[in-house]
Amino acid sequence: MLESLYEGCGILATYLGTLIEGEILFLTSILSAKLGLFNYYWAMVAAFFGAYTQAWIKFLIAKKHGNKLLDKKPKLKAKLDKSSVWFDKRPFFFLSIYKLMYGMTTVIVLMAGLRHISYLRFGIHTAIAIGIWVVVIGGFGYFCAEVMMENINMISDYKWYIIG
Repeated sequence: MLESLYEGCGILATYLGTLIEGEILFLTSILSAKLGLFNYYWAMVAAFFGAYTQAWIKFLIAKKHGNKLLDKKPKLKAKLDKSSVWFDKRPFFFLSIYKLMYGMTTVIVLMAGLRHISYLRFGIHTAIAIGIWVVVIGGFGYFCAEVMMENINMISDYKWYIIG
């Protein structure tokens, strides 16, 4: 019974963690799965749906309210038009790999909402990007879990020196 509680809470935490934050909580979930607290594959599925939900929320907000906000801020709109040339040239390429472009994920999703990308194309290309992200980051986390645990244990040896 306790195992099923750990598994259910761990998968829910993975979904919520990737919905709210992203990579760090996803790696933490993969580390927990490697330790046997819950199933690795279910953690990957939960991370996919958490990140997918997050992307859709941002996209829908930009699609519904983005242009209204930009109409009130003409200087911001001019800067956005000037700086988004790279996205306008190949929007579906960037949508297909945006999760691997750290620091640009929110910008690319918001640009997709502002640039009138269709719901279907956004859904497909975002699913591709998040699928690649889950496989790459999840695989990296799973195969490097021992190294991460060693580093966490090494840091915990010095916690009293750091805390004071």
